[in-house]
Amino acid sequence: MKNLIKNCNQIVLIILIILINQTIFCQSQPAKPEKVYRIVYVQKPDEWYQQQARLWEQEIKKNSKNPEAWYNYYNAVRYARYTETIDTKDKKAKLNQIIEDMGKAIPGTYEYHLLKYWNHYSMTDIEDLKKAYEINPDKPDTYYGFISYYEEHGNNEKLKAFLSKLYESRDVAPGLINYNYNVLATTEKDAILFTNGDNDTYPVWILQQVKDIRPDVTVLNTSLIMTGKPYLERKLKEKNITIDYDALPEYRSENFVSGLCKYIAEKYPAIPIYFALTVYSPVTESISDDLYMTGLAHKYSPTRIDNLAMMKNNWENNLRLDYLTDDWYSEGYVATETIMKTLNQNYIPSALSLYEHYKISGESEKAERVKQLALQIAKPAGKEQEVMEILMKK
Repeated sequence: MKNLIKNCNQIVLIILIILINQTIFCQSQPAKPEKVYRIVYVQKPDEWYQQQARLWEQEIKKNSKNPEAWYNYYNAVRYARYTETIDTKDKKAKLNQIIEDMGKAIPGTYEYHLLKYWNHYSMTDIEDLKKAYEINPDKPDTYYGFISYYEEHGNNEKLKAFLSKLYESRDVAPGLINYNYNVLATTEKDAILFTNGDNDTYPVWILQQVKDIRPDVTVLNTSLIMTGKPYLERKLKEKNITIDYDALPEYRSENFVSGLCKYIAEKYPAIPIYFALTVYSPVTESISDDLYMTGLAHKYSPTRIDNLAMMKNNWENNLRLDYLTDDWYSEGYVATETIMKTLNQNYIPSALSLYEHYKISGESEKAERVKQLALQIAKPAGKEQEVMEILMKK
């Protein structure tokens, strides 16, 4: 028995030594430069971006003619402390210097012209975007800039052409297409839909322009409508809406969008108004009491509505939910493992409301089904226990 215990202790000691050595080995391994994706597709901790900026800068010192190193270095610097410093003079000066250095090291490359355009982003000057596209028309990074440009300038033919190229490139993750299909499916016929950024706008435009799905919905991106009054006026003309700016908050002010929403609702009450759940809360803060969740969007209504009935109808008849459990061929998309984990959490609030409704109504089978879906959505984001605790209180 003593020998057995002694042998067991020796085995445990050996295992501990192996584990310690493995830990020391792993910790001693130098960090390696990794691809820095656009932040709308992949979001990493701030420390990661700072580390990658240092690593890619080292790669540039080894070989200043490496376009990939410059591309990743620029993105890492841009996204480090992104929410805090994107508009500071120091950050802009640093990025400007990178572009200047790229012009000396790799002029005439796809990466130089693309990043130069990103750096001075303009809705009037797209010469560098065109040069990047001419060098490599098969890379989809340029498509987004062209889409925004032609949308803003009302060139529907070229807009549709680049949306088709973007769809065919498969750069947009299937989960984003499915999610935004359900955003559109949440809205009523001939609605206005306010959206926020890349992930809730480009996929919607693809669905409308390429797949002819819900072209009746007028999309107002909260950033794009601030690029100029002519663009906003043209978009509203699609609904035969004219506005009096004197009756609205100052154009481009923080209250303009909410003021515009209230103005349209008062003057054109027959037009349904929705806000995607992804729209930043400060944009809708002043009208939050008049927003009713109906699925993956809030409907604006100055009077109370039965949004539970609308939500139930959308979930049972309009939304495509199969992809949340069986999304084939999407594993290779980085957004599937990052952005979609967060974005899909937007299903949970309405799922919890429906669970309570089904439970009270005695529809136990439906209640269990929506409960399991909510838990499955919560699990990748590490919120399964949190959702379970909420469900137990209902």
